[in-house]
Amino acid sequence: MKISRRCFGKTLLFSGAALTAACLPSWLPAAETDKSLVAQAVSPQLKRINHDIPKQSAQEYLNRSMLIITGKNNVTAAWRSLFAPAENVGIKVSCLPGRPLSSSLGLVTAIVDGLLAAGLAKKNIIIWERTSRELEKAGFQISRNGLKIMGSDELPGGGYSDHIEFSGSMGTFFSRIMENIDALINVPVLKDHDLAGLSGAMKNMYGAIYNPNKFHANHCDPFVAELCNHSLIKGKLRLVVCDASRVQVHNGPAFYPSYAREYGGLLVSRDPVAIDFAGLGIINSLRREMGLPTLADAGREPAYIQTAARLGLGQAVERLIRKVSI
Repeated sequence: MKISRRCFGKTLLFSGAALTAACLPSWLPAAETDKSLVAQAVSPQLKRINHDIPKQSAQEYLNRSMLIITGKNNVTAAWRSLFAPAENVGIKVSCLPGRPLSSSLGLVTAIVDGLLAAGLAKKNIIIWERTSRELEKAGFQISRNGLKIMGSDELPGGGYSDHIEFSGSMGTFFSRIMENIDALINVPVLKDHDLAGLSGAMKNMYGAIYNPNKFHANHCDPFVAELCNHSLIKGKLRLVVCDASRVQVHNGPAFYPSYAREYGGLLVSRDPVAIDFAGLGIINSLRREMGLPTLADAGREPAYIQTAARLGLGQAVERLIRKVSI
């Protein structure tokens, strides 16, 4: 029997019974009269120890955030309201700068625990980045069985689809992982970006495509927004958990200790645009504290955030975002 590369890739990712559940609604932007919820925590408990948020602290603040954004009265119900047990869930982390500025292992472990509490099997969860090498540099241990931790590059064909996808002015090949999952959890790290202005929830999805280097002109506007407007992303994104424990305030996206701040922050929402809007406020506030100009004054305003709002991907106006401090 002949097996296509796509079928092989899906078998590698989710061996066994890869069941398709009835689709839960993914994030839909709030109506003009509604507000997008962003749970925001700032605590010394969320600061990094040896480049990692303590797992217990990450779990505590993530659980509290989940109750806020789902309106549920217990943590299991909160996770089950977003993810069905038979779904395949991808956790897209951010690992390019190396361990000092990558998605914290403690935070990612807390997310996995939430999914397990919702009834998902380990075999239906994958923690992923562009390459396994990037994951290993960030401190993750590669695993191809059970709970999978691996890069797109491990899949057939170099890890990317064999057909081009278009969204607005963009044309690209998506990671096969994005094709094979039912739901997406985006776990970016909040940081300055020398070209985009800011790297957060939406910019993290550049790690899901073959040719991100082609889409950095004009501070990545409109490309970041157009990418996130593709059905493979906007139709699957359920949750954004932004790691703001250590924030790169300037000279990002690489890790420069002199411009990094131990902020001890966590942002959780179903709205990626609202997350980035809130993150922009944090970056600008920290830049002022350091005597640096705001990103707009520095000529690096991340205009793609407003472009994404115009595309209906979420909210980027203060009065339409409800921030709940934890």
